[in-house]
Amino acid sequence: MARPKKVVNVALAQEAEQAMKVILDHQICLRLQAIISSASYPINLVSKIFGTTRQTVWRWIKRFSSEGLSGLKDKAKGHRPAKLNKEQRQQVAKWLAEGKDSQGNPVHWTLAKLAMSVDTEFGVTMKQTPLWRLVRQLGFRQKVPRPYHAKANKSEQESFKKNC
Repeated sequence: MARPKKVVNVALAQEAEQAMKVILDHQICLRLQAIISSASYPINLVSKIFGTTRQTVWRWIKRFSSEGLSGLKDKAKGHRPAKLNKEQRQQVAKWLAEGKDSQGNPVHWTLAKLAMSVDTEFGVTMKQTPLWRLVRQLGFRQKVPRPYHAKANKSEQESFKKNC
């Protein structure tokens, strides 16, 4: 059997035990228990018991020793941060609500025109899809004309409306 590593000492294991009594988060408690167990048992055995890899247990130990409990919480994953800050988003919402550009000229906004205005005003280039998502998040909708059939006969429709 491999000997316990020097990275995990008894003091660190005791600190982890006391921290586990304070918090209620299940995932962090399991990670703390893995750190406590690795003080007495080999990392390979601990990782098998907790159903993770050896490297994962090492990562938990290193993050706990350097950052404390906050190191054991999962980091945010997913999307990139927004290109426009809160003030810039409010400015774009104002443009859309008023129907005017940054100089106060009336504008019929399209995504292309809005992208150009954002680029010239804020120096941020945005593609069509993120800009469309921004417009939707701000509570605006794209105006779309009513659909009509390609083979529709206008005169028959008008006569039908008159008869009803």
